[in-house]
Amino acid sequence: MPCLVLASWFLLCVTAFAQVPAPKTATPALIQPAHDAPDLPFRRAPMAQSSRSIVVPLATNVHLAFDALLLRTHTVWQGEPLNLYGPPYTGTAARFVCDYTGTRLWGSLARGPWSFDAVSAESDGPHTRFKGHSTRGGATAFVYELYPPGDPSVGVIESPRLERVGEHNVIIRRFDLAPLTRRVRFNAHDELGDPVNLLGASGAQGIRTSSGVLVAVLRGLPGGSFIPLVSTAPVTEFLVGERDGKGPYSALITNNVASRKVSLRVAVAPSEQPQTFEIATALCADLNTASALAKQLAGPLKPLPTARSRTNAAPVYLPDPDFTDKPGGDDFYAIEHFPIPKELKLTVAGMDFLPDGNLAIATYQGEVFLIEGTAGDPKAAKWHRYASGLNEPGGLRVIGGAIYVMQKCELTRLRDTDGDGVADVFECVSDAWGYTGNYHSFATGPLVDESGVLGALITGHRTMPEITGMGWCLKITPHPNNTGEVPFADTWRTDPFCSGLRVPNGFGEYRGDLFMTDNQGHWIAANKLNHLQATNFYGHPSAWPAPPAQFNGDTNFTPPAVWFPYAWVRSVSGIATVGDVRFGPFAGQMLVGEFQNAAVFRVALEKVNGRWQGAVFPFVKGFASGVNRLAYGPDSRLYVGGLRMGHWTSIAPQPHSLDRVTFKGRSPFEFKTVSARPNGFVVAFTQPVDATLAGNPENWDATQYTYAYDGKHNAPEKDRDEKIPGPPVRVTHAAVADDRLSVRLTVEGMTPRHVIMLRALGVKNSRGEELRNDTVHYTLNQVPKE
Repeated sequence: MPCLVLASWFLLCVTAFAQVPAPKTATPALIQPAHDAPDLPFRRAPMAQSSRSIVVPLATNVHLAFDALLLRTHTVWQGEPLNLYGPPYTGTAARFVCDYTGTRLWGSLARGPWSFDAVSAESDGPHTRFKGHSTRGGATAFVYELYPPGDPSVGVIESPRLERVGEHNVIIRRFDLAPLTRRVRFNAHDELGDPVNLLGASGAQGIRTSSGVLVAVLRGLPGGSFIPLVSTAPVTEFLVGERDGKGPYSALITNNVASRKVSLRVAVAPSEQPQTFEIATALCADLNTASALAKQLAGPLKPLPTARSRTNAAPVYLPDPDFTDKPGGDDFYAIEHFPIPKELKLTVAGMDFLPDGNLAIATYQGEVFLIEGTAGDPKAAKWHRYASGLNEPGGLRVIGGAIYVMQKCELTRLRDTDGDGVADVFECVSDAWGYTGNYHSFATGPLVDESGVLGALITGHRTMPEITGMGWCLKITPHPNNTGEVPFADTWRTDPFCSGLRVPNGFGEYRGDLFMTDNQGHWIAANKLNHLQATNFYGHPSAWPAPPAQFNGDTNFTPPAVWFPYAWVRSVSGIATVGDVRFGPFAGQMLVGEFQNAAVFRVALEKVNGRWQGAVFPFVKGFASGVNRLAYGPDSRLYVGGLRMGHWTSIAPQPHSLDRVTFKGRSPFEFKTVSARPNGFVVAFTQPVDATLAGNPENWDATQYTYAYDGKHNAPEKDRDEKIPGPPVRVTHAAVADDRLSVRLTVEGMTPRHVIMLRALGVKNSRGEELRNDTVHYTLNQVPKE
């Protein structure tokens, strides 16, 4: 059995749910939902019955919703495709729980359908694990494992399909089970109603419901039949809702089902060989019709129908021919705007390069595109859809040639196993965190350290302590036998790593360490860059397994490596590292995106007394949309993905964008780095300075500030000079190095855990040119000892 430490989080979460009263009902805001195309193989989205729903269109008007947590078919309906809500689809956060317009045919109560003989429901440890799903051959199949305590795991492939029998839509669920060492029981249906006998049909059972007679026929198990279990005992379901019925925050609804219920149980005997069985289900108007249909459905397994050719691929998309680029940038860095194909809505949520040089992009709408020719003429790039139907991705990384996408509900590895250029296997790497579908439930990543360990960043904004993992970075470790080569064969371990995150957006690695950017708001006074380390707390109240003492904040939090001044950075985003000198004089430095101002900033880090800290500089601005993701390309250019959506506002003009930044070859006169010293700083420049001007301390200005720590949304800078005990901070001496590429500043009054703002008011280079940017903000966590 894989060691999934966080699997027990769900049980704790359920216990907490039961204590939450149902919210008052209210009329939802009138918002027109979006709908997927009828040929989309699946859609992952939160529904009231399960936040981790996978909806499969079995026909244009028949849809099945599978619960990837409890491994049950929770709803089958006839009607329109799923109603999609939330910013990616409607531009508003006022609703996020998806529903449907149509007629419910059948479903199951919110409890796990699988159990083993001689295993109590109260026994510890996970008993099931969702491993992913496949769309290979044009049909969607769910892959999961059962874990009998003390015995080997049992793999299951569940494949739903629709067959038309006369005038009836019949849902066929096929189950392929690995060898069993003990009897397993499966509740094929768990429905409100009464059992009715269907005479003359082997392996058939009926349930009289409010909608008609539900026909269920078991085939493929010799001598197998349903065992109808009738109960009137209350069943408590925990449904996903929205506060006041309209969002954007979660309401956890306790639903007590006290009506008469029928469970149709199937017993599967132990076997040294794999076993296959099917359950055929249809809704009939009356008992006579149900009995007649049952006779038609009864019998041995039939050969599977020929796989129909259905794919979520589209023809290659070509750039918008009417696009006219007006390159931006300045004398040193050029910004080119890619013409986005008119058919696409490229709200960039994740971006990374594949080994072949193609660029992979994930969008908030749940699509993944591969772009060929990004290093060439933007107007000649070719766009190909690799995947769709994902649940609001927050990040994408290419690891070992495979694409990993961080969905709100899980970290997923995508594979194309049949070589047609479209993903057909979606492996669940980890889903070990609580998820209600909340608009704020963003998940970003994955982070990757030098050993290949993955990290998931879960938003803590609007923390609900009972929703496990909110505000945490989770460590996801591959099993020692995990080669990553065989689909669905891998196992992973998920553990808490560090907490206190509010709205993590950017993520990346720098010199072997893990970093993330966090967004300003309650408890987080300004945008910041955190160096992530095990067991650390970074300031924002987090959910379990955080101690309750931190639910109302804790002043003993780890300070960030860098605070971003709020005047510059209103909404911090993606991270990239400059790979080499072909991008100018800043090789090895970090670049960080800024959403609202559509800009990229530069960060020069250093370690002082074992702790990261450093300086923030303006870098490039003028992007087509709000800057969200950065990727440093193999061609030594910076690629910038952007969007504007709903109330995610930006000064940039376009709703989405892909831009490319190229170094023009002439180095700007800039601050290059700033390094702390016991009594000041060494400021390095990209070009020799005028020694007279740079050596005059009157040409330097210094100010320091810090931030309040409280639950307010916007904590202003405080502790300006007049509020700090002792002498004000000021530059008293400036010594220019012999090569005139650096200046040693002596600064009085510096205080640790403050930000020092330095300005070079009259400094010029040896040719008399002014600095491209004359201000730097340095986060002084530690003063060097020597």
